[in-house]
Amino acid sequence: MKQRWLPEFAYPDVNEPEFDQLVPERGDQAGESAATIVLPGQCELFTAERELVGQIEAALASGRFEDACGFRDALLALEGPSADTRDLGVLDAVGDVGFWDRPLADVLSDWRKLDQPLAALPYLRRSILEGGLSRLLKQHAAIAIVRAAPAMLPGLTNRLCVTTPDGNGAIPIEAATLVRDALLEGFDAGPGGFADGRLVDLLAEDHRPVWLACLGAVRHLWPVPPAGPTELAEPADADAEDEDERGRQFWACLRHTVSCGRDDPAAVEARRRMKRLHPDMHARFMRYGVRRE
Repeated sequence: MKQRWLPEFAYPDVNEPEFDQLVPERGDQAGESAATIVLPGQCELFTAERELVGQIEAALASGRFEDACGFRDALLALEGPSADTRDLGVLDAVGDVGFWDRPLADVLSDWRKLDQPLAALPYLRRSILEGGLSRLLKQHAAIAIVRAAPAMLPGLTNRLCVTTPDGNGAIPIEAATLVRDALLEGFDAGPGGFADGRLVDLLAEDHRPVWLACLGAVRHLWPVPPAGPTELAEPADADAEDEDERGRQFWACLRHTVSCGRDDPAAVEARRRMKRLHPDMHARFMRYGVRRE
């Protein structure tokens, strides 16, 4: 390793001794007077600090913010205040006992307020964001989180795509059904923020949300759940004029087609009605079908 000299001065090109050459062997009394001495406990102190930093990072990634707060306090007691421990002051909020056990709307409101203070700390911001999503998904259904904060749909979807990968290259079922159910409930999700190109392409289409749910089904992005016996027995309503209601009727027809055989009267009538409601989407369905949940 080269010796670093002060700028603007000429010095000879001398190699700096390696660190292990500075630490004398035991019993080398002559070397002790000239070498840098490693004080008792110094290596152990450094190791303890690194272990605490690693424990903080692991706790943040899994959403164990209470544990991360405890490790932060231990690091503070060990080495005193530092830039790192000051940056981790945000843990006083998310690491507080009971923060995550409050009503979901309150948790989401306070958690999302942390985004601005963490803007200058991208690594910590990402760790707290990913850990928070993990914590939320352990305690709440994904669709419940979207109902409380619709803007979180892209982030939750991306998270589920990473944590529940599909070995066949399809969109992971948990992520796919989350987007499907959000669209069926009328959430108007734009393409921005989604990582999967197939979802981006779908959500860029000029359709109402419920129609996007139908289009996603005929593109095989998500499965169609079968209709129950009661739904199959109910008489069909007249074709609606409202575009959203027509989309819901088309979705109901898709569910009928996966609930019985191709030649079953209910399936035949469902296909006829689909053609009246949306001829182009019906034609795609006839060519490619849908996946059954």
